[in-house]
Amino acid sequence: MRRDPAAANVALLGATIAVSFSAIFIRIAGDDPATIVWVRMAIAATLLLPWVRAGLRTRSLTLARPQIALVAVSGVLLAGHFLLWTASLQYTSIAASVLLVSLHPVMVSPLGWRMLGERTGARAVGGIGVAIIGTAITCAGDFRLSGEALGGDLLALGGAACLAGYLVIGRGVRYSIGVAPYSAAVYAVVAIVAAVTAVTQRTAHLPSARVAVLCLALAVVCTLGGHTVYNWALRRTQALKVSVAFLGEPPLAALLAAVCFGAIPPASTVIGGVLILAGIALTLRYQ
Repeated sequence: MRRDPAAANVALLGATIAVSFSAIFIRIAGDDPATIVWVRMAIAATLLLPWVRAGLRTRSLTLARPQIALVAVSGVLLAGHFLLWTASLQYTSIAASVLLVSLHPVMVSPLGWRMLGERTGARAVGGIGVAIIGTAITCAGDFRLSGEALGGDLLALGGAACLAGYLVIGRGVRYSIGVAPYSAAVYAVVAIVAAVTAVTQRTAHLPSARVAVLCLALAVVCTLGGHTVYNWALRRTQALKVSVAFLGEPPLAALLAAVCFGAIPPASTVIGGVLILAGIALTLRYQ
């Protein structure tokens, strides 16, 4: 398998910037989460079809049943990450939700070692620690204790576990599957799960033209330019590095919100964001 750490690091940086626009587009769209997820992912899967068809013509997409099952599970886990984390925001504070869903690198590290034999160096562990401390500082002062908040916290932890499983499975499956067919299949599964969720919650509806355009922006910028690039990097670097790169989204999203909406972040967000980015840099350098 090809390894190009420098190219993977540059790709992870670009992907993290791309996914940081998600909050901006979602806030402007203002539709229910399940609708935004299924429309966004359906568009992304459709846009990848030309590359999937090219793979079919070259007969490079012959998959065994275990691989097909893993791709399906990967899609369900990514859908679970999106839906559980979004649901957690209804019950607990944004700070608690962001902090708990950001614990996925702590889960990816033992999973990667157990399932893929990928060990984590001491300096990389230090980088993860710095990033988690930065996340805690960013979220300080916005926690609340209640039975309802505890339920939301558990949903956020579930979202973190789903993302960890998705990344580790993707790291293993991407050894033998191209990035376009893998990503298209996963996104299609996410779209189906989100659509079923919308029907179950009785929020299913066709998006307005405005929401559709914003979902197109989410699909092109954040999904293809972000998540698909993460999937590309999974074949070239450890799942832990990809997991840690995700932590760059909150501080970059806060910076974009300041530029787009004039929302000046508090000092804790600035300090925490600097630590998060420093922790990411340490992990990418030493892992």
